[in-house]
Amino acid sequence: MFGRRRGITGRDSDAAAKKAFERGQREFAVGRWAAAAREFRTAVALAPDSPNSHFLLGASLFNSGDSRGAVEPLRACLAMRPDHADAHFALGVALGRLDQLDDAADHIAKAASLGDRQALDMLPNIGADYCRRCGRAARFGQINNPDADIFVGSIGIGWACTGCRTILCGTCVSGGQAESWVLACPSCGGRLSVLTR
Repeated sequence: MFGRRRGITGRDSDAAAKKAFERGQREFAVGRWAAAAREFRTAVALAPDSPNSHFLLGASLFNSGDSRGAVEPLRACLAMRPDHADAHFALGVALGRLDQLDDAADHIAKAASLGDRQALDMLPNIGADYCRRCGRAARFGQINNPDADIFVGSIGIGWACTGCRTILCGTCVSGGQAESWVLACPSCGGRLSVLTR
């Protein structure tokens, strides 16, 4: 037929993407990371709206030692599925290897808030926990006067209730106000103190 381009139709493209994804899963399952990455890269090219293809491409690249290459597909996965705990954890670890520690802590904390057990276990090692209200990172810190009713400090510091043990980030404690907090737990009214190890 004149005027029609020869190539892969939508249905054929979907079938080819599915086959590439399945081949990638097989390679991933046996630890052939470079081969898995090639297959997932093909799947992403054919079906760019698949968050799992992006995630597994990023995980394959990370596992093959390419932390920098893993970042873009993991971010693409999270753009489509912001609640993908495994992608948050993998991105956090990749960013940590690239010395982007604040961003790494944010993603690892988000993974923990979504129920990722590895992320929860890693948080103390990176000096953080996660806010039980918003899921953001709550970092360990110190203050000079633990008896103060109001503290002025860094938004990134985390807080723990001495009564109910709720962990909150500085933003949730301050109510979005620039670096000034009343140190009472919004959950139980108990005293908040700086989150420490």
